[in-house]
Amino acid sequence: MKMSTEPYFLPATDSRFLDFGESAIANNQYFRQSQKYEFFRNAIDYLIGNDLSGAYFEFGVHRARTFTMAMSLDCFYAKHGLTQGLLSEKEGGGYFDEYVAFDSFEGFPPGTHVAEHPIYVPGHVRTGEDEFLQLLKQFGQNTDRVRIIRGFFSDSLNEELTSSFRSKNLKASFVTVDCNLYESYRDVLAWVDEFLQPGSILYLDDFNTFRGQQDMGPRRAWLEHCSRSSWEFERFLDVGWCGRSFLVQRRR
Repeated sequence: MKMSTEPYFLPATDSRFLDFGESAIANNQYFRQSQKYEFFRNAIDYLIGNDLSGAYFEFGVHRARTFTMAMSLDCFYAKHGLTQGLLSEKEGGGYFDEYVAFDSFEGFPPGTHVAEHPIYVPGHVRTGEDEFLQLLKQFGQNTDRVRIIRGFFSDSLNEELTSSFRSKNLKASFVTVDCNLYESYRDVLAWVDEFLQPGSILYLDDFNTFRGQQDMGPRRAWLEHCSRSSWEFERFLDVGWCGRSFLVQRRR
């Protein structure tokens, strides 16, 4: 909370700090979500400013919060005339030509055990497919625009799916990866590489987890991917302490 007098912010020791009665967990989530929301506003504004159309891909859609950010901001800009919108008004308007949700909808896969993260166990962060769609509706989104790709990434990101996307000549303008595990990041980055385009945004939500160590978790998967990707990546916007985004560049 900002203040007009020194120290120009509300200290945590002030009795008004949790004025709305939220728990410490809720306060922390608001703090993180507000940073992510500002990033999404900037990111979509960048896409609009550069007239870069394409699909929105999100890998790991637990609780539909981030997915809602992308959909609602896209729709807002279209409805207020800031973009022409690629989808009809009946479809809800918007600049993204498709919204694709990739998730197991069963939480972490069997066999998951990460000593550094005791909560990374099978079934954790589970949001069922029906629950996900219901949350989108609850948050005011039109679920007719959403395509579901269900399954653990090691199974669902297969040649059949690749062929299907190729046949549509589908390209992503914005990709969010939020799946925590090294193996998941590895599989997602390898598969999605073909569907990027120059200027696409690639957002890695868990970049600095595992204490930011280069040989663990998402950072390990990212460094391995960069060494074999058909693209180069330029650092774009950071999102709080955890997330980092990149712009896709042609290889020189």
